[in-house]
Amino acid sequence: MMQVYGGGEYPAYVIDDDTLREELLDPEEAREWCEETPDHPDAVSFWRMLGELDRALVAGERVLLDREPGTVGWASGAVRLAHVHHWREEYAEAHELLDAAEEVFATGEGAPLLAFVHQHRAKALLDEGRLEEAADAARRALALRTGRVGDGLLASSRQTLARIERALAERSTP
Repeated sequence: MMQVYGGGEYPAYVIDDDTLREELLDPEEAREWCEETPDHPDAVSFWRMLGELDRALVAGERVLLDREPGTVGWASGAVRLAHVHHWREEYAEAHELLDAAEEVFATGEGAPLLAFVHQHRAKALLDEGRLEEAADAARRALALRTGRVGDGLLASSRQTLARIERALAERSTP
């Protein structure tokens, strides 16, 4: 059974076991949500899920301009924008943003968000074919989320690691 994320005030989605990409349950609902809340930071993610990568890029860059660099809000926006670059196969840009977000999250109130960085990095590294590095990043995300009360993304961290481990096993099988 697929885990459903979002819902309620946000459009609902599932994560594909093979691609690790989010798939919206109701794309029209997501499109309406984005058009009604264009300045919401999560609009970046939903535009990306809709395949509107140019719109997601513009929205993500606007989020970063609207936030003070070095803050948790800026770093969260940087991770969302990194995911857009990942889907655009602009891996250098994605990793640069993830590095910047990791620096912010590594100290103070942002520390619980480090899993966010590691999991997105794992997905980008998987798509790049850098499987050992992807597995390391996925393990870090899972370790950070394990045991945290109320972390609704624990299942997605497990799913990410399982997919990367399958890729490693497939590569090892002649």
